[in-house]
Amino acid sequence: MPIRYRQIPQNKAVNSLPSNAKQQGSSLILALFVIIILTLLGSALMRMISTSSETVSQEVLGTRAYMAANSAMQAELQLLFPFNVTASNTCDITFTDKPYDLQTSLNDDIPGLYDCTAKTSCETYHTGTDGTKYFRLTSTGECGSGAMVADSKVIVKSSRTIQVEARSL
Repeated sequence: MPIRYRQIPQNKAVNSLPSNAKQQGSSLILALFVIIILTLLGSALMRMISTSSETVSQEVLGTRAYMAANSAMQAELQLLFPFNVTASNTCDITFTDKPYDLQTSLNDDIPGLYDCTAKTSCETYHTGTDGTKYFRLTSTGECGSGAMVADSKVIVKSSRTIQVEARSL
């Protein structure tokens, strides 16, 4: 007796998938979506880096302006209270709004204070009954990102002011 084999019907699930022609558009849309998301993330990251860079440069200019004000203040205190000299310890007209070009006034070439200026003032605000004088010295330092020319449009400036009160001995 001959053996008969039964024929198994083909799996219908394989034939129920969409054809390749119908799937080609979805990968294009997915790729476009991924590119747009990566572009948005990249631009946000660039904006954060730019803001961080501006913050750091403004902080550096602020520190330089503080150091310029401090240098001018030290020079003024040296004039008001000279070493080993008995002085009258008075704020006169030479102390009022005295500008400092920090490169020439201090007789030094200080690279950290390029493009910086400082202005100081001194006032005697009280004289005690024993003749003790009380002084208020103010110094304002200003530093920029380049030469401070009046018609500059892209310059960034930072200014710091310090105040010291001192008394005569």
